[in-house]
Amino acid sequence: MQRLNFLVLALLMAPILPGSALAQNADVAAPIQTHARDPWVPPELRAVKPAPATHGAALQAQVERKLRESFDAADVARAGAITREQAQTAGLGVVANNFDRIDTAKTGKVTFEDLKRYLRARGAKL
Repeated sequence: MQRLNFLVLALLMAPILPGSALAQNADVAAPIQTHARDPWVPPELRAVKPAPATHGAALQAQVERKLRESFDAADVARAGAITREQAQTAGLGVVANNFDRIDTAKTGKVTFEDLKRYLRARGAKL
């Protein structure tokens, strides 16, 4: 049975294996590789242009803005502060895992300024 499986596999693979007798005698054109394109997207929009790299102060502002957006999304009550549970729910692992170190006043809530102070103490340039 194994020998039969091997023979069937060999016969199926022969046309695609380079150097095999069947592959050399086959009159099959090589497949053309093309990238799939959505016909509904205009040609000028098909080329994806990478965003320019951000450096220096602009990069720091971008990082702070994204951090602020994540923090504000976690602040569902719009109270200006989040709890450990809100941080966990929003996927802010740094805040949830270091909550007691960030909440130095022991209020049970962390403000964005508390978070920035904690990150700055660890070398972040915010």
